[in-house]
Amino acid sequence: MEWLSRTLSQEPTVLALSITLVVTIFVFAARKAHLNHLAKMKKIDDSFNIK
Repeated sequence: MEWLSRTLSQEPTVLALSITLVVTIFVFAARKAHLNHLAKMKKIDDSFNIK
């Protein structure tokens, strides 16, 4: 962890890029989970709508 402390103290842009990367990954994962949830809800809804 010493290398991480040295890198972050020397380069504040590394910290900003790291935070941006983590947030971006979280946003894409949340979007994928949301779309999967919508697909499952549509499948369930369609199974109850007998035409």
